[in-house]
Amino acid sequence: MQKSLMVLIVLLLATVPAVYATTLVPGTTVAASQLAYPSGPGDNQYQVGFFDAVITTQTYSAHYAVQVFADPNNIYCAGCLDFVYSIGSITTGQIGDFAVGPFGGYHTSVGYADPFGVNPTTISRSVDGQVIDFVFGNPIVIDPILGSLFSSRMVVQTDATNFMRGIGAGTLAGTTTLIPVPTPEPGTLMLLGTGLAGLAGVMKRRLAL
Repeated sequence: MQKSLMVLIVLLLATVPAVYATTLVPGTTVAASQLAYPSGPGDNQYQVGFFDAVITTQTYSAHYAVQVFADPNNIYCAGCLDFVYSIGSITTGQIGDFAVGPFGGYHTSVGYADPFGVNPTTISRSVDGQVIDFVFGNPIVIDPILGSLFSSRMVVQTDATNFMRGIGAGTLAGTTTLIPVPTPEPGTLMLLGTGLAGLAGVMKRRLAL
């Protein structure tokens, strides 16, 4: 029931993350700010990825979701990717922070959207740039009347243009999530194509013997 509610909230709030995120460089901390959104729920056509799972740490067990948007309003490029996280459906403990990644090698801007849940108060990035940590001054808890509270959506705008299912970092270390990946350079693709063509030629000659 809690998981279904979490997924429903994410889908109902699915819009394209907009501009006005705060630039976050490695080794810095910024105050969390609410993003402005230019348009409505119909823009969820730009969602290109979704993954959700239960996560258990030393301090809590909860359900999280990540959405990936090819955002036409991304500040780095039209169609660059935004990674949008939500967490809630707590079964034990309370959530004081939620650290996501890996984002090493990418430019990032951050914020939160749709403040219907618990908002982060600060957002930090590790010195190596891999981990972005959303810190909640007021922890996400299990309310005695309402049940588990939920976070607002935590947004990481990037200059990445491709993503895959892979192993996360931070709170998501050792678990499967959606992560940015570099887009191969044209020269790399050409070398790969040449190598495959050469391998095919070798196999053809061996079969002809």
